[in-house]
Amino acid sequence: MEARSAIRWYCGSLLAVVAALFLTASLGTTDGAAGDLKATCAATPHPDACVRALQAAAAKTTTPRGLAEAAIRAASTAGAAAGEYARGEMDVSKDNGVWQCLNECAEDIEEALSHLDDSEGDDAKLREVKKFLDTAEQDAWDCDDSCKGAPNNTVKATLLAKNKDFEALMAVALSLIKRVTGAGDHAPAPTPSSSP
Repeated sequence: MEARSAIRWYCGSLLAVVAALFLTASLGTTDGAAGDLKATCAATPHPDACVRALQAAAAKTTTPRGLAEAAIRAASTAGAAAGEYARGEMDVSKDNGVWQCLNECAEDIEEALSHLDDSEGDDAKLREVKKFLDTAEQDAWDCDDSCKGAPNNTVKATLLAKNKDFEALMAVALSLIKRVTGAGDHAPAPTPSSSP
């Protein structure tokens, strides 16, 4: 009888130790993934926006490609929200300057979204998105410029804030895509080293 009691106690203790080790390992992995995400995002132009946008995706994938695709989806979501807001406010705007601001920004955002939608698939598609984002970064539309003539009001302020978020996430996506595809479209061929 005492032997059975001792065996039960031993098995129960062993089970508790195994469960504790499993939980510790699981929590350690999660902390590691969060640390990897923070380290990855620290190398982008907008680390806080990156972490905020990719936190949910990092639970599913921490590969550079997976995070780049998640950043593109996050940028698309932010852009869609900005574009929908602009189009919705155009329907009720009575001020011509505000309407023009909303219209120009919405058109530019919609153009960008059409390029971001092409990201699913192989590396060639990621390179196309990268090429667009590189161009957009250098020759970016500027909702601030489009809206200079519009009176300062909550509609304009909200649109500019949404657009700023969209632009930040596009910059994050570009940075992460460059990690997957390389910084340049055509990397120079390695030069052979000469031996003495």
